[in-house]
Amino acid sequence: MKDNKELKCDFCGCENSENNRIIKGDGHSICKSCAETALYLMFLQDQEDFMNSENTPIEDKIEQNIKEFTPKDYKRVLDDYVIGQHDAKKVLSVAIYNHLQRIKNPDLKIDKSNVLFIGPTGSGKTFLAETIAKHLDIPLAIVNTTSLTAAGYIGEDVSSVLERLWKDAGEDVQKAERGIIFLDEIDKNRTAGGGTNGKDVSGKAVQQELLKILEGDIVKIYPEGSGKNRKSGQPVEINTKNILFIAGGAFVGLKDKPGVKITALGTVEKEQETLPDTEDLIEFGLIPEFIGRFPMIVELDEIDKETMTKIMTEPKDNIIEQYKNLFDLSNVNLDFDEKAINEIAEIALTKKTGARGLRNVMENIMMDYMFSIDEFEGKSVNITYKYNKFRQKEAN
Repeated sequence: MKDNKELKCDFCGCENSENNRIIKGDGHSICKSCAETALYLMFLQDQEDFMNSENTPIEDKIEQNIKEFTPKDYKRVLDDYVIGQHDAKKVLSVAIYNHLQRIKNPDLKIDKSNVLFIGPTGSGKTFLAETIAKHLDIPLAIVNTTSLTAAGYIGEDVSSVLERLWKDAGEDVQKAERGIIFLDEIDKNRTAGGGTNGKDVSGKAVQQELLKILEGDIVKIYPEGSGKNRKSGQPVEINTKNILFIAGGAFVGLKDKPGVKITALGTVEKEQETLPDTEDLIEFGLIPEFIGRFPMIVELDEIDKETMTKIMTEPKDNIIEQYKNLFDLSNVNLDFDEKAINEIAEIALTKKTGARGLRNVMENIMMDYMFSIDEFEGKSVNITYKYNKFRQKEAN
């Protein structure tokens, strides 16, 4: 038998030492250094297999932060939480991909991919932005633009939009400069009577003020000061160059105009490509310079009954599952039969508030059961719809 000092590694040829011991087995020898390298290489291979697997949840991939994600990866996140709206999810996924590429490659000239969502109330415009921002840990500020006014008038200054983003980023300027701002109800800031003529403080002027941050500028905010006495707070400078902007609105009346087909906005037809019809949006009351900052325009579908029932039951955090979990905490088994789910969807649709109406309907139905939840401990509550009322399902 050979002395341990005479052992050599079959991989690198080094001799046995205190700092790099060699082990032998089955006629072969390997040193500590080569063994550690082999383990590391196997770890990398496992990680690559993990990242490339179609069965790997996108949240896990993001947490690993190893592989470059594709627009398809981002859409998979949205598919888990948002029902339907495939065009909007596709557009947003591409916008997020381009947004992160711009940040990672600051030396390259890559234009912004700001997005304009056109869709009825409750169709999921803000929810899409909230979902992608949450799962990518990107700061997001959702601003109702109806509260904004031009500089010098009573109301919220446009710079307050950046202050909200800064606060959502934990007052981290660098993180805020990579964030997302959602400009909600942007259609309410149309110019008076449509078009671009005439003075309009609440419409055209606000759009013009927003242009300053949309174009990419260094803006000073005074989070501790007030509009009248800005010197009372220390200014914070935010560069808006890499902030992604998403605007959303219902644009009520746009469809009613003769010859207007907004389903063609920003979409690709099977036979031919169609470009965004910005003329209709200008006529509606958005100024050309503002529209020009939103190259990606997409229309969201109105929610129908089938979609509403899917929203209630299919997403990971669906409202039915939320109530089941809530009742389970009190040792109560909760269930809804198909009749109840269909009726809830029907009632929610009549409220004309889209998916938002579901919470209100569910709260009204479940209030008495929640109030008396202690009486159901260890039992089951099965909700059905019978004789025009929601009631506890009778036992067979």
